[in-house]
Amino acid sequence: MFLAKLSHLEWLQLFIILFSVSCACADESTNKFTRPIEELFKTDVIYPEAKGEFQFELAPTFQRAAGGDTWTVPLSMEYGLTSRWQAEAEWNAFVQSNPTGGSTTCGVGDLELGTQYSFLNVGGSLFHVAPRFSIEFPLGDVNKNLSEGFIEYKPAVIVARDFPWLHDTQFFTEVAFNLVQRVKTPSDPDEREPAADGLDWNAGFFVPFSRGAISMEFNWDNNRWNNHGNENQMYLTPGLIWKLPGDVEASVGIPVGLNGDSDRFEIIIHLIVEF
Repeated sequence: MFLAKLSHLEWLQLFIILFSVSCACADESTNKFTRPIEELFKTDVIYPEAKGEFQFELAPTFQRAAGGDTWTVPLSMEYGLTSRWQAEAEWNAFVQSNPTGGSTTCGVGDLELGTQYSFLNVGGSLFHVAPRFSIEFPLGDVNKNLSEGFIEYKPAVIVARDFPWLHDTQFFTEVAFNLVQRVKTPSDPDEREPAADGLDWNAGFFVPFSRGAISMEFNWDNNRWNNHGNENQMYLTPGLIWKLPGDVEASVGIPVGLNGDSDRFEIIIHLIVEF
């Protein structure tokens, strides 16, 4: 009953307190994990950046939906604060919206800042756990369909398990809440999305090989349970990842919509460089 009465701000404060305590109490010396891949496509990976390591990523994305097409070019950076704890930022540096029944618009999109702390091989087991938290700021123009106009608070947790006897396959799942606060309102009432909190669930696996990996994800995003939300998107996302010389990783994933609320398909390309 107590948890059910918590406001958005109180939930946020509780998550930050628990996150800080877990970071302070963890034994950093137990991190002996080799990072087999850098990124997935719609799910966050369990692995942190190494201490003092930068990762830069370019991830152009094409979305084909019934209402039109969208091009997005996110730029992201991750930095290892310790061998378990990383800070990250992602900015949609360019967004182009091509609606079926309107004019093409383009410009900058939203900015997300976040952090993740990873507990790898918990208790000497094959399980890994990572709490995450991020905040997304609506920098894009809501009247050009480049942003929904919300600040989004995103507490999340990733759980993964390795299966060394299955070619080092890893199964993973991630659960995240999107707690929204409207700060920009479109001038056209028909373009105004309901301020509904959302729930994201991702699950899947990847199989590494000598120079990369193959991956499969199931992705579900739903906010119909809160404040008249209208989103219920489901995707199946196969992916192929290549390890290139010089700490470079390239990959391509193709999310395929599984229901009428989803985009028909997407194409996501990653180019990642580490320093």
